[in-house]
Amino acid sequence: MKIPEQRQEAEFEIPWENILTSLEDGVIVVDRLGKVSFLNQAAEMLTQMPASQALRRPCSLLFRKSGWLIDMVKQSQSPQHSGTRGEGDLATPWGRQVPVSLTVSPLQDRYGRFLGSILLLHDLTRRREMEEDLQRADRLAMLGTLAAGLAHEIKNPLGGIKGAAQLLRREASGNPSIAQYTDIMIREADRVNLLIEQLLDLSRPAKLNLASLNIHELLDDVLLLEKQTVQERQVALKKNYDPSLPPIRADRGQLTQVFLNLIKNALQAMNGRGRLTITTRIETGFHIREPGRRRENFIWVDVEDDGPGIREEDLPHIFSPFFTTKSSGTGLGLAICYRIIKEHGGLIRVESSEGKGAMFSVSVPVAGQT
Repeated sequence: MKIPEQRQEAEFEIPWENILTSLEDGVIVVDRLGKVSFLNQAAEMLTQMPASQALRRPCSLLFRKSGWLIDMVKQSQSPQHSGTRGEGDLATPWGRQVPVSLTVSPLQDRYGRFLGSILLLHDLTRRREMEEDLQRADRLAMLGTLAAGLAHEIKNPLGGIKGAAQLLRREASGNPSIAQYTDIMIREADRVNLLIEQLLDLSRPAKLNLASLNIHELLDDVLLLEKQTVQERQVALKKNYDPSLPPIRADRGQLTQVFLNLIKNALQAMNGRGRLTITTRIETGFHIREPGRRRENFIWVDVEDDGPGIREEDLPHIFSPFFTTKSSGTGLGLAICYRIIKEHGGLIRVESSEGKGAMFSVSVPVAGQT
């Protein structure tokens, strides 16, 4: 009886490397000399350094741009150290800042002898995004209440002002100086009305008319709308389309609004000659860490320009209502894009550094997933 039991136990023995490799959190083992003796795939992705370059090298190489992480590891390299935890940003070799928590625990053998440290890295990106989402939702709720209350009070007299200006312009058709002022009045009335409509669009949930769509056809339609601007500004357009992409399930009108806004912004940012690159790709088994969400397949669209880029201090606010870096504009366009993509169950992100252009990435779930 013992032999079958031993065989059964052996069948369920799983090497510890396989267990650690399967974890979503980054695991790094550092020996008593401070050199990396193991790191799993999640740690490779977080640090952007493959195991082949990290193993048997000082741990400080992984965190050379993140002093707080190096200090925590150094403090742990002592038999008397009982473990510690901290949070901060992990700077990757490519300049990306990833919010992480680091838990450092002592590694001992069965006799209690100090062997090194175990580092557990947890990506806090999604937590930060959820916190920002909650703050953004609170702001939108306040804006919605304000917009709904003011819309009626403002739109009615605004319509009267515009109508009076149009009548005055007609009466003064022979007087260019008066016509000039009435044109300004009409234009500014339209601008205020647009602002109110955008506020209402931002605050109320959209009624999505979902259908199966070819993302490339939709993008080409948007680019056709901006064809004249592209030609006038002598912008080089490059399309990196993946022809194998499956259809998405989305609201055509809403998604058109998103990409029209992103492409317009890119063209305005370049303000003349430049390169606009549209890239499509698929990511399988992507997990949006929200309650009830499982791994899904997503289509990603990258809208990239080589304009002046976005300042680092502006990036956290780029999707906030009324935030704009332009001399003109309401600062609501990207906030509306953010809301539309969230309602589609996708993500919208931005990567940029000042002087090196910007790339907005939008994801939408593939059609037919249950």
